[in-house]
Amino acid sequence: MNGVLKKSNGFAVAVFTALLLSLFHSSVYADECPSEDFAQFLPAFSANAENQQRLTAMTVKSLVLKPVGEHGVFEPQTMGVNSSNLAFPLMAPVATDKTEGVEVEAIDDSHFNVVDKRAGSSNIKIFNFSRQACWVLEGVEDWSISEKHLVVVSNPHMSEAESFCFQRAEAFRGLGGLEQYRLTGELFEASLENYLCAAASGDPQASLNAASLSLSGMAPQLKNEKVEQLFKAAATTLPEGAMSLSLFYCVGNNISSDGPCQHPAQAEEALTQAARMGSAFATNALGRAFETGELVTKDMSRAVACYQFAAKHGSKASIAHLERLNKQPAGVVKASFCY
Repeated sequence: MNGVLKKSNGFAVAVFTALLLSLFHSSVYADECPSEDFAQFLPAFSANAENQQRLTAMTVKSLVLKPVGEHGVFEPQTMGVNSSNLAFPLMAPVATDKTEGVEVEAIDDSHFNVVDKRAGSSNIKIFNFSRQACWVLEGVEDWSISEKHLVVVSNPHMSEAESFCFQRAEAFRGLGGLEQYRLTGELFEASLENYLCAAASGDPQASLNAASLSLSGMAPQLKNEKVEQLFKAAATTLPEGAMSLSLFYCVGNNISSDGPCQHPAQAEEALTQAARMGSAFATNALGRAFETGELVTKDMSRAVACYQFAAKHGSKASIAHLERLNKQPAGVVKASFCY
């Protein structure tokens, strides 16, 4: 009986002690909580590394972008990380009033997200907070792409840094194109930001991708002068670049325009340049321009010459144009020269 009483008393003491410790800890923790109002809590949390470490959960849900396969595809991957392995401070100080580049999102009364864009679209971080005894950082989403996941590629038109930018641009565009992440718009912005970085030395493909993404409506629209500069760089070696430059001379930044060509002479010159690069698609388009006179030159003999060249190089559209012209009462006009 005494043994049972001792065990019972020991258990009671243990429970009582645990309860005291719990109450003491909660009291201290409550005293150390900067504020129950998240708007007041955030500036205090972000003020220094000590506060951030103290008010971070022991295990943090960490999201990072990592490569998948061998084709430059990246996906977000999430894992639990012990807070002792994190490098504090995680967040730069946030002011009590509105801080430029920082967005606070209320998920519900007990959950807030802080979207930090101060380092640019390529380095966005999202901090997930939940309310417990106090507000606690429970998750960090890092939407940047680490250089350690990129490949050193030899490219005569790019420096190593520009090559890394191009790889990031492709990865961000792929993520944005899925349209399944809340940062879809920012991912396209990051892609454009990195294409522009990759095109700094005039790389044709990076220049074409940057200008095309700008005109797509998915990313911020660049000024006319910049778009023209990019398409000119792309047109040095890429038929698609010269064709895009031709279209740009006609419609400018408004790709949905259906009015007359704004600069027909320049558009025809760029289209001819694309055809000279051997593009059957461009040559067919040039033939159509010569047939309709929609740019400057209207010349059926040159149109036929373009159609014939493009047809020999696999253009089904040109084959159809030649068949159409052959059915006309006067027959096919004799070909002269395309360009």
